[in-house]
Amino acid sequence: MLGYVKACRDEMKGAEYEIYKGIYCSLCRALGRHYGIFGKMLLSYDYAFAAVMKLAVASRSCTFTKKSCPFNPLHKCCFCEQKDEIDYCAHGAVITAYYKLRDNLHDRETGKKIISLLLLPAVALMHRKAKRLAPEIEKIISESIEKQRKTEIKEHPGIDECADATAAALGRLFALGTQDDDGALERLGYLVGRLVYIMDAVDDLEKDLKSGSFNPFASEYRDIGNPAVRAKFADEAQSLLNLTHYSITQACEGLNLKRFESIAENVLYDGLAAASARLVEKYRDNKTKTNSFTVE
Repeated sequence: MLGYVKACRDEMKGAEYEIYKGIYCSLCRALGRHYGIFGKMLLSYDYAFAAVMKLAVASRSCTFTKKSCPFNPLHKCCFCEQKDEIDYCAHGAVITAYYKLRDNLHDRETGKKIISLLLLPAVALMHRKAKRLAPEIEKIISESIEKQRKTEIKEHPGIDECADATAAALGRLFALGTQDDDGALERLGYLVGRLVYIMDAVDDLEKDLKSGSFNPFASEYRDIGNPAVRAKFADEAQSLLNLTHYSITQACEGLNLKRFESIAENVLYDGLAAASARLVEKYRDNKTKTNSFTVE
């Protein structure tokens, strides 16, 4: 997960935002509690949303308490008292970061390699603890990484095959430990994982072409500097993202959320749509961009 799964603040009510921010702050606190101050560096909105979903389907109610922020004692934040679901996501964030850094070592971009080499020893220590505390998460993510590696060494794998490892892993993580018997939560996680993979590939295409790193769109859109190729890619990317996002909205209808439904819908509907639009927009000709809008 790479920072795309984020709420749309402008469309969120004040009380909803306080809860959302409270879960985010609780994840930060959990990372610090288990992995020290450097663990807080691994905080992300992606795993904050995972925490929202775990809490949304939990059988017990959620209690929030205002406490002083560790970084700013003069400011009070809402913290969630339900630690199991938050801790689960903290361990997942550490395990994901560890494998992401290891994967970066094989990247052809020098800067990314150097940063990963510097961070890896500290994150490896955190990972050792996370693997012990959450072996089921470790198994899912490590298997996903291996599957992804095997896919990427194939000759010109399609976007569906490339996205499957990430999508399947996120689906299993969403459903892990829940009572979602009909598979609705796993289906949603799969689709969100697919969308995130496509978004990341779209976002990184130009950079990956320059560095020679793997990208599922690279073989077809190698000449991305050509305006015609650029426009074609923007159209295909928009189509892929729209189709997956529509499937996400359909999957939401099968969820049985006990709370935080409006927060989940904000992230899944408004947040993901806004993030997708921003990514595609950078491949559009400037003449097609506009700062105006129409309300019927």
